[in-house]
Amino acid sequence: MFASNGGGNLFAIGDSGRIWRSTTASWFDDFEVVAASLQEFLEHLGRLAAARP
Repeated sequence: MFASNGGGNLFAIGDSGRIWRSTTASWFDDFEVVAASLQEFLEHLGRLAAARP
């Protein structure tokens, strides 16, 4: 685990380097892939931040 979205969902980096997000506000439930790498994840966050007024 390396981050949270502030609403309880957790983000983790797997052995493969993929970024996973918990599907609920728990680390005991399922996780889904949200990015192929940390770089892709951070670039996506950067785009979201730039799009905000």
